[in-house]
Amino acid sequence: MESTPTWLDCLQTLAASESVRLEALGAEGLEELLARGLIQKDARPKQANLEARYETLQETHRQILEARTCAERLRRRMAPRSRFAGLLGVGVPPPPGPDDPDLVALLALLEGLKIQVRGVKDLDQIPAHLDRIQDYIQVEGRECLDRLADTDREIDVLQKQAPPGTLVEPEGFFTLTQAGEAALPEATVIEAFEAALQTAFGPLTHRSASSSHFREDPASLLSYLLEGMARGERPSTLVSDYENLLDAYDRVSLFSDLRSLRAKIGFLLRLLRASRDEPKRAYLWCNRERLQALVTRLRPLVPSSVAASGWHLPYAVDLFLADGGLAGEAGQLEGRTHLFEAVHRIQSELLQDTRIADGQFVRLVLTLTHAARTRNFAPGVLMDRFVRQAYDTLMAAAMEAPYHLGDRGTRLIFGTHLAHAAGFASPRLKTVLATFKTLHERLQGEGHGTTLPIQAQLHAFATLDRLERLGAPVPLEAYAGLLARLRKRLHHHKVVARAFRTEQAMAEDEATLIANLAARVCFQGIAVPEGAKRHPDVGMAGLYESREAGQPPILGSPFGTLMLS
Repeated sequence: MESTPTWLDCLQTLAASESVRLEALGAEGLEELLARGLIQKDARPKQANLEARYETLQETHRQILEARTCAERLRRRMAPRSRFAGLLGVGVPPPPGPDDPDLVALLALLEGLKIQVRGVKDLDQIPAHLDRIQDYIQVEGRECLDRLADTDREIDVLQKQAPPGTLVEPEGFFTLTQAGEAALPEATVIEAFEAALQTAFGPLTHRSASSSHFREDPASLLSYLLEGMARGERPSTLVSDYENLLDAYDRVSLFSDLRSLRAKIGFLLRLLRASRDEPKRAYLWCNRERLQALVTRLRPLVPSSVAASGWHLPYAVDLFLADGGLAGEAGQLEGRTHLFEAVHRIQSELLQDTRIADGQFVRLVLTLTHAARTRNFAPGVLMDRFVRQAYDTLMAAAMEAPYHLGDRGTRLIFGTHLAHAAGFASPRLKTVLATFKTLHERLQGEGHGTTLPIQAQLHAFATLDRLERLGAPVPLEAYAGLLARLRKRLHHHKVVARAFRTEQAMAEDEATLIANLAARVCFQGIAVPEGAKRHPDVGMAGLYESREAGQPPILGSPFGTLMLS
């Protein structure tokens, strides 16, 4: 027997849907929300009138097309025809009689459309004025199409101006009140998000040094602001710190000459997060000689295409400076170089017949290098055995994962995410694959615009897995409902729409932001058990996270996430 939905369930359903049947809420549930002051009726009379006008114009246009078809049939039937290939001259068919169905239908349509043609009042007058009738029908058809287009634009503008309400069929539109918004679980995170939006895209930062970076990758930089605000910092301070670091490194040609803005963003955010406890350490490498030495150490280790893309700087931070390496001690740099070379040698041997992009190859080497380093492996037999075991696990995950990603390199990166969740141990992989399959089937969506990209699905998997390890599991249905509510809110948000409709914003940026917001909502207020262990994210992202347990993973290439492409 199904349980009766609570008022909070009904409220969340309304917040997640553009339209819903009354049966899904129940008349009592809708009345309770109104009585509590959580929703209000939104009459929208102008929109209703416009939609009624649009339907009327569509019917008019259908009748115009039908009248045009009748007139064309009559013209073809009345056209002169040659007899016996022209040997007996040209014959003129007799005019259609008063009972002709096309003639009757055409007159009825002209009267219904209120098209008055001079000289045409009866059936017998139509054949003589057919040319004029066709001209009138053509003009009327063009005017009808113009009115249809104008009405469609008015409806579109009105929908963008209207609050993100929900159509409850057949009761009409309802919108959440301020009390209703505050009652949702994500209210606190949304309040912080609004403050971050105002700081990032407000009038004070419109012409600031960081404005081009926020336009380039709004999802990552907004997620960075939210992470800092969760620690109690002000968004304006975080933006100021970012701009100061940007200004300092812009004076170093190795950084300023980078063409990729996203590579610059990735480099700066890595330094800021790696030095969150000692912010001044982010400036240690703001020196041409020191930065050149770091790049010179990395350049022989990566393909030239990686350096040409500009991502050699973020990868240099990943390999040498992350996780306690900001000081750049010579012994530590040398040790990490040898470890990277050892993993690179094994990976080259195992993947010699596999087509994989250069960037994917480097990210995979970095991931397994740090996986071996954090397990205290040094180059040798034990490390060799661990790395080969890790490759066996990730290759098995790539082959059996319930998603076809196309090229082999992307599937290997995908398999690495699942292999990491299994601790790179094959016996635990089966459970991980089954769990992800369930999540993947639920988050596929029901149509265009609702499917969560596979990278965001992997992030959702990491979020729910980390919550379960902390003893605070979130049901998959609750997480999917949260995604739907956040997607709808951002879809109707004017500032977000402007930020993500630029030429620089990429297709999956908005999904990245939604996934990061959802993770922060899931982790807010959880009670971390005493002695709980931190389970870092896959790839380099775990190296930049706080050492405290109970923090959400953050999705995005600037945070070190192991990206599929």
